[in-house]
Amino acid sequence: MNLTSTEQTVLWIYAAIVAAWPIRHVVITLFFRWLDVLDLRSPRYEGDDPPRVTAIIPAKDEEEALPACLDSVRAQTYPNISILLVDDRSTDATPEIARRAAEADPRVQVLTISDDLPPGWTGKTHALHLAVPQTEGQWLWFLDADTRHHPECLSIVMEYARKQNASLASLLPEMRCESFWEKVVTPLAGIVLMRTYPTFTANNDRKKLAFANGQFLLIERSAYEAAGGHEAVRDRFVEDIALARRVKALGRSVKTAVAPEISSTRMYTSLSSLIRGWSRILYDAHDRKPLPLIGKILEPLIFSQTGDVALIASLVMLALGQTGPFAWWLLGLSLVHQVLKQSVLYRMYRLNSPKTAGYAMYYSLAGIVSDVIIARSLWMCVTGRVTWRGTSYGEQVVSPTDRSPEGAVGRSEASS
Repeated sequence: MNLTSTEQTVLWIYAAIVAAWPIRHVVITLFFRWLDVLDLRSPRYEGDDPPRVTAIIPAKDEEEALPACLDSVRAQTYPNISILLVDDRSTDATPEIARRAAEADPRVQVLTISDDLPPGWTGKTHALHLAVPQTEGQWLWFLDADTRHHPECLSIVMEYARKQNASLASLLPEMRCESFWEKVVTPLAGIVLMRTYPTFTANNDRKKLAFANGQFLLIERSAYEAAGGHEAVRDRFVEDIALARRVKALGRSVKTAVAPEISSTRMYTSLSSLIRGWSRILYDAHDRKPLPLIGKILEPLIFSQTGDVALIASLVMLALGQTGPFAWWLLGLSLVHQVLKQSVLYRMYRLNSPKTAGYAMYYSLAGIVSDVIIARSLWMCVTGRVTWRGTSYGEQVVSPTDRSPEGAVGRSEASS
């Protein structure tokens, strides 16, 4: 080959980058084998004396999502369940939806929060903290209002917790994606988070890493109280992970299963809400530290986006008549890179949202949005300011310590 030493060096470096993708296929295959998966073939709870479970659903301006969530919870076949809906300062039809549900089903109770958010709390943690004393369940089932659940869901998860001897059981539901941007961005954002918190590691009782998903979090009341409840994680935006850490630190088992057949969620419905919501999640999930987030930008720049650069560069060289071996080798490697990358991403997108796996082909576009999300998270690390669901959390938010943190400032605002 008539290649200069510089060209040879470039090709060897790029070949090493491309070679990482077959390794990723192997890792993903092992990852899938190690996952806990719950579906409609999973066993149900069949104990003679089923423990009482209280479903707690915080809702702030959830008039669109709440009816379907409530219907799915009320339809559970698990025989010993009560439901507490927490109307947290809603200004839409949420209170009326809650009232109608309570009138139709005696198992449904409503707690209305009208006071301003006190200093040191995020909105969700405050709502749940006030809700728990109003319940009597031996198990607490914390649910987001944008979730939906198969009628057998709770029974399946209770049996999963019993078999695993878990004090906290959580699910990764199907990501319901309806708009173009949801289908493109949501699975990738989920991948970014789960690479930090791989469930097969978090589920290992011998490992320190802990994870739970607050969209669906079933916890034994005794473990919740021993961990300090939501008061102990009151300034967290991803209180689920912080609570899981505290439960696991007690020596209790924390488990998370993938369960797209029995639970689903639609997190964000627009590009702007995707960016705002995921930037908040990644900011707090990485403990408000910039270095891990910087790594989340650099890694795809090196291993993913170099494929796009190499493909474009090789095509430009060939179009300009530079038809030497370097251009052809670069083109060949870039095409192999694209095939390997897309096949890996297809598998990962399918795990996060099975019905939208084909949108992995838009990964380059999703990567740009992901960079914007992470950049916004980095800005939160610098400023300490987060605005979410009508509340602005100011610069005095402290670095999380998984104790009862002081100093986070919350105040109501008109827009999110």
